[in-house]
Amino acid sequence: MRLARWIVVLAACGSGHGSTGSDASASDTGQADAPPLADAPTLPDATSVDAPPQHDGGQPDAPPPDAPGGVITGGPCISGAPGATAYRVRWADAGGTAQVVYEVNGLPDHSRDHTGAFGQIGFTPRFVDPFLGDGGLQLDGSDFVDIELTTAGVASITKASLSIFGRSFNTTASGSFNWQTFVDVGATPTNFVSNVAPYRWYTADMTSALAPDDPNTLIRIKAGPASGVLVVNRIEICVIGS
Repeated sequence: MRLARWIVVLAACGSGHGSTGSDASASDTGQADAPPLADAPTLPDATSVDAPPQHDGGQPDAPPPDAPGGVITGGPCISGAPGATAYRVRWADAGGTAQVVYEVNGLPDHSRDHTGAFGQIGFTPRFVDPFLGDGGLQLDGSDFVDIELTTAGVASITKASLSIFGRSFNTTASGSFNWQTFVDVGATPTNFVSNVAPYRWYTADMTSALAPDDPNTLIRIKAGPASGVLVVNRIEICVIGS
């Protein structure tokens, strides 16, 4: 009777370790639980804060089409000359004195931008002819106009024109004008500028006197024969260049 009880007890104990039921845990296999993996480090984005962003297949953005580089941006020339307006000034009445008004600088570089009328000691630029036309600077043989500018950034000049808006300030004769730079000189024909109102634009080719990519351009304009005196309301320089 005692022997039978021990057999029953041993059978009951053995059945507890041999279980292979579906609810068994991994620890029942006799292996210790593996330690949890540390969190993986976060990788930086493909475009990190240290790297410049790339666009369009890895190429940097192209410069805007109106970036400086020889493009003359002054718009059409009001004188009717071919090309774009590189430079234009007007003379206004400041109590009888001719005062320059800067209207357009269409050149890529504006580091030099000055126009003035000059003459002998004590010279004052006179504003004349306010009744037969728009009026303007009296330009005769004893004075001149200097225009300081730079063509830096203009790689080539195909054509350049110098135009004045006004008339000969002589009741009996037509007039003319001439110009000079550090590169060349030029002049219009003798009776090029009429002395009859109203004012008109008079345009001359000055291509040979205007050099491309010149940081120190100086254009001097004077009245020439036959009248020897002009009234100049506007001066415009037009350029075909790149």
